[in-house]
Amino acid sequence: MPGAHRKAFTSDHVVHGDGRVEFACSQDTQAWPWTAIGPHHPGAIQAASYWLSVESAMALGGWDPDKWSALTWTRWACGDPGVGRMARGRYERVRIEGKESFSVHLFDAEDALVCRLDGRGVVFRTRDFEKWRSEAKGASAKIASANFDYADPEVLGLDDGEFAFLGPLDGARATGLLDAENAMPPAHPWLDGSGDHVNSAHLAEVARQFVSLLRGGAPFRVTKAEMRFDRYVELGVPFEIERTGGENDFVSMQLRQSGRDCTRIDYRIEPRPPNS
Repeated sequence: MPGAHRKAFTSDHVVHGDGRVEFACSQDTQAWPWTAIGPHHPGAIQAASYWLSVESAMALGGWDPDKWSALTWTRWACGDPGVGRMARGRYERVRIEGKESFSVHLFDAEDALVCRLDGRGVVFRTRDFEKWRSEAKGASAKIASANFDYADPEVLGLDDGEFAFLGPLDGARATGLLDAENAMPPAHPWLDGSGDHVNSAHLAEVARQFVSLLRGGAPFRVTKAEMRFDRYVELGVPFEIERTGGENDFVSMQLRQSGRDCTRIDYRIEPRPPNS
């Protein structure tokens, strides 16, 4: 999003001659509530991704605050269970599959690996973003989450205060809806976003809820993930998420809205003991 940031998740940046950036992560849970839900929660990793990449690019002097940007692809791999919260990290620019990308290694206060996160995005340098988005947001009829039939929170693996995003499982698919009343502050306890569209952290949580639906609420941990963002997902407009492949510990998903493919998500999972 354009404009100056009102707060920063990272600090104490050290820029090296080869382009690497080392940084410390904020430990302020009140300012960053997603840091309290566990360092391997998909929503927490994706929420961190934006701030880590943007603030590291700013430290390198390569960020234009007047241009809109969007994440187009990301993947991550988690460290061992039981690590602490994100405490510090290292950012570097890399080429992945021949494309300019970034890579972040995150560590806890004891220097244990929390996760490795890769990603790439696009900057809208010439498009009139506001006009384009205004037309896109008005193209589909919207409904309120208060009028949507959501699945049982327990089957979705939700904690107290969290909101359901998906309806009951229908074979290998489910329908969902996110709006400001269930997916944005101050309503949601840890999710945030631009308010222009459904953000990547929301989509990571949608996928986590969907896997929980597939498992009948049995607890699990996401150990690896890959997400590809092809189209914006609009707030207030129903969408469909479907399992398209994988078995046992691997789930491949496709999210569609208004008949168009929007986001592909792959999760590698492992069972997790209850209350762990």
